[in-house]
Amino acid sequence: MTAQVETVRRSVPEAAASASTVTELGQEISRQVGRLVAHDGYMLSGHDPTSFMGCFLAREHAYDRQSLPRLLDDEFHGRDLHPFSQLANGSSQVGVLGYGTAEGQHSARLHDIMAPQGFAGELRIALVRDGIMWGTLILLRERNRPPFSPADALHAQLLVAPLTEAVKRFVRRLPLYPLRGAQAPGLVVFGSDNGIRAATPTGHDWLRACVPNLHITDAELPVVVWGTTYTARLGDGPKQTLIPTPAGWIVVRGQLLTGGAAGDVAITVQPATVDLLLPVVAAWYGITRRERGVLELALEGLPAKQIARRLSLSPHTVNDHFKAIYRKTGVTCREELIAGLCR
Repeated sequence: MTAQVETVRRSVPEAAASASTVTELGQEISRQVGRLVAHDGYMLSGHDPTSFMGCFLAREHAYDRQSLPRLLDDEFHGRDLHPFSQLANGSSQVGVLGYGTAEGQHSARLHDIMAPQGFAGELRIALVRDGIMWGTLILLRERNRPPFSPADALHAQLLVAPLTEAVKRFVRRLPLYPLRGAQAPGLVVFGSDNGIRAATPTGHDWLRACVPNLHITDAELPVVVWGTTYTARLGDGPKQTLIPTPAGWIVVRGQLLTGGAAGDVAITVQPATVDLLLPVVAAWYGITRRERGVLELALEGLPAKQIARRLSLSPHTVNDHFKAIYRKTGVTCREELIAGLCR
């Protein structure tokens, strides 16, 4: 491994420490990765580790929003090359598509989406760790640039672990608690064309709360919850994802409507409740099954001695679990931890 590669591997996770928004995270990761793998545009996403659905997205000079439904549809049905689900479980977490590759001539994505928008190369990275895909990164090159090379793919593979850690560090730096605010939950109905058919007075505000610090138009709002909308239309029950923001965690739920127009989906957006937040926080912060059991009983108000009896553990072991949770979540005591999760 060259010194340059090792330097970038160290600097990529540190990028999360300087990013206060999803946009800044994407820009800094792009800058660091660009030192090894040149690119003209990117799309960075984070995934809810419990539902495996997207929970944030940063993009710059990338595919337009009209293309996102098509990309997601191809991804879910495996209709094109290098679906992320395949990369996540394969020997390599990197896939390259572009002109000059033997498989490129058979790719609908290359001919129908990339080429019309001026892109000739795409490099995909599944951000995988411990068997979970925590996010994805797509790098793009314009048509006047050389295609991504095997060396680019090798460098990208070496960056999978630090890129994944960067995404996890970014989320762990955000508040631990549900989003604050007294406004009523938002309800938005999306039609089969992905346009907004109806909304409660707070619906648009809640959608914007999912992407703080971004000034987006009403026409762009559906992109915020497109993944939830799309998966709800698959017809196998309600879908949800928890979204981390600088103001706290938000839950987005999607459910296919009955009795209305075909394909109508109702999206509700509101602060995440502690029962929904706990498994997501446990995943992002690396809280173990035993530690989570202690935390669940603490949230019920049980003192350490009763928790020890309930779990057949010694009080010393329970206290060790609490200390580990404090260290992982960055709190200093039980009261601060409980107050944060229940706020």
